[in-house]
Amino acid sequence: MKVIKTHTGIVITRDGRKRLKLHSTENSWVVGRCESYDKKTGYRWGAPNMRRRLLLDSIKPISAVAAGIGKRE
Repeated sequence: MKVIKTHTGIVITRDGRKRLKLHSTENSWVVGRCESYDKKTGYRWGAPNMRRRLLLDSIKPISAVAAGIGKRE
């Protein structure tokens, strides 16, 4: 089952900044099956020493039309 991404955010990687689509859970922001970030700190779950980090200030909602949610007439 496909999860609908509701937000976008900037992740800092060793190659630079990347804007990724996210969805929210109770404790984390999720990018994909194997990539999620802590909501309080922005650090990646399961890999605290990695350089990847989500900038919490950069998280913005995706509009319903752009995300493809809802009816189209």
